[in-house]
Amino acid sequence: MNRLTNEKSAYLQQHAQNPVHWWPYCQEALDEAKKQNKPIFISIGYSSCHWCHVMAEESFQDEQTAQMLNESFICIKIDKEEYPDIDQYYQAACQMFIQTGGWPLSAFTLPDMRPYFVGTYFPLQPRENLNSFKEVIQELKRAYTEERDKVEENVKRVTEAIEKGVQDDRKVEFQGHFPAPSSILEAIDQFADKKNGGYGQPPKFPQFSFYEWACEQMLEGMVDKKFGEHIVQTLEQMFTGGVFDQVRGGIHRYSTDEKWMIPHFEKMLYDQAGLLRVLSKLSLLYPSPLFYDHLVNTLNYLEKEMLSENGYLFSAQDADSEGVEGLYFTYTCEEFEDLLTSSKNQLSEGEEDLGLEDKVEQIKSWFQVTEKGNFERGLNIIGLNLDKKEEIFTEQGWKIVRKVRQLLLEERKRRIPPATDNKGVASWNFMLISSLVDVMQFCRIESIRHQASGLFNKLLEGNYKTFILQRTDENEQKQSSLRHTTTQEISIPYLEDYVTFADMQLRVYEITGNPNFKDNFKESLNLITQKFIDTEGKVRTRAIETPMPVPYPNQVASFFDASFRSSVASLVGLVRRARVLFKDENLGKEINFLIEEFKNSTLKNPIASGEALRALTYPDQAYRTINIPRKWLTEPKFLDFIPYFLPRFILNYHEDETREDWEICSIATCEMNGKTLDEFIKTLTPPKPKE
Repeated sequence: MNRLTNEKSAYLQQHAQNPVHWWPYCQEALDEAKKQNKPIFISIGYSSCHWCHVMAEESFQDEQTAQMLNESFICIKIDKEEYPDIDQYYQAACQMFIQTGGWPLSAFTLPDMRPYFVGTYFPLQPRENLNSFKEVIQELKRAYTEERDKVEENVKRVTEAIEKGVQDDRKVEFQGHFPAPSSILEAIDQFADKKNGGYGQPPKFPQFSFYEWACEQMLEGMVDKKFGEHIVQTLEQMFTGGVFDQVRGGIHRYSTDEKWMIPHFEKMLYDQAGLLRVLSKLSLLYPSPLFYDHLVNTLNYLEKEMLSENGYLFSAQDADSEGVEGLYFTYTCEEFEDLLTSSKNQLSEGEEDLGLEDKVEQIKSWFQVTEKGNFERGLNIIGLNLDKKEEIFTEQGWKIVRKVRQLLLEERKRRIPPATDNKGVASWNFMLISSLVDVMQFCRIESIRHQASGLFNKLLEGNYKTFILQRTDENEQKQSSLRHTTTQEISIPYLEDYVTFADMQLRVYEITGNPNFKDNFKESLNLITQKFIDTEGKVRTRAIETPMPVPYPNQVASFFDASFRSSVASLVGLVRRARVLFKDENLGKEINFLIEEFKNSTLKNPIASGEALRALTYPDQAYRTINIPRKWLTEPKFLDFIPYFLPRFILNYHEDETREDWEICSIATCEMNGKTLDEFIKTLTPPKPKE
């Protein structure tokens, strides 16, 4: 046993019996490094990471490797989900050293935590272009003891470069406030995979914020047909491929191939939030049973597999089960055939017999199941074959698809599932609640809205109890703060938690009309601008002042989306909406310069800047408030109408039960008004085209 035994993190517990003398991240570990004048080896990962498991099995459980580490380094194991800013800092360093990043992250630092080399996975034995981990340990020990001056010089250069950030002074020329959506899509069209959808080469990530922006602009009528067709093709490929869990629902982390078929199998909560947001808006563009079923199944997945007893959602599920990546999610051809041929024996009373046993070969071709398999060891990842689209997307065909999914799910329930990390992460939960509001607002199917509403109600109460801490300060004033994870009693205030909380407050207000959420939204924005923006006007990833000493640098928040949407980009979008809602053009003026500063960086890499596109695309004069009676929220015909109000419209409510009046206002003036809900709907409904 090492010092990880009493840690609550599932990731740290996975390493509690390693022969490596691990410390958790703490001041005592840093003091010990300085006392012994030893460098530090920091290993960063997370519980559901496949390659973290591989390196643990190969190296951290190996006695000889452990002995080498223990003799030469103070070894610290960090769960990146507990300390996202530590991970971000060493990921930036990793880019400096090897021009890539990822997990497991392996950082070798001086006793004060400044890095002198950072890499990712290292194998037990040398292979391809990778040195063995033992070779890396030996060389970095030698450098520290024999070339300290050179190491110090490199450390100084790297840390200064990280603080400076990537400098790119090239200007993107454009007319007006911001380029039109079709202009942006035309600029990146050269990177489009016209055959399989998406952009660039594998691995292919879902890039949910980018596709959400594209869907919103298509709904606004701002995207040329040829670009819109590519977006829809991409999402259809993605959502029929193996990267989406066709059996249970929910999406895996990314696709390792160009066809969206072979996933990296871990499931992360933040990806499910992005998925729901895209599906809800995509269903308005393309009302396919595929997308509606994916909404239903993903909501089922979250409630049945990811919901804790305390009303928050777990952070992730592992890529591996029984030590094998993807085993839980894949099927042999024989297993698949057996399910079809025995399906008649599994009919419930009154259920239609679809004759699956007579359609085995056809159904195998629909689900891309072969004797050879499309994955390792002859296994098949389940996906729908778009070449058979005309057969599948019929009333009878879709009944068969649903029945086969049901059979596959029942068979899967008999397997040993991958481990679930039962940690709750505040920002990821807040994102998911906001995404449920999107489903409730934009999905046109009442039963799906009702399903999302049921989960929403459970999560809202549970999240408040779990992540909001109340204390009384020295002046006996009640103070609230956010707890980053359920595995830590006290945590650093992170920008991602406070921005996603503010976004959740606004979205919950828009769907409930409860003025407390509106007040909380404004208060949260004020707190963010006070606590997270430094004297130079830079937005930092953690609060400028923290309740505990923090020895590593406070990073400038990136406008690019990483694993999930950029927090600082979300902040810009929230401030722009808040100014119209509260009729205060000076609200959040601290971030004004960001809007201009980040236009160029966004346009240089729009695919990785989806949230920034959402924050910057609309001109100020496009934003409107819809001022309406709160009681309309009980009217089905109003709920059927609100999908038309995309994010540049902010729903605002008055509570006077005697009033039915409504108005639509910019920040300066009110342009339209009326007296009744029927008049509101009639006024805003476009006239039907004449025959």
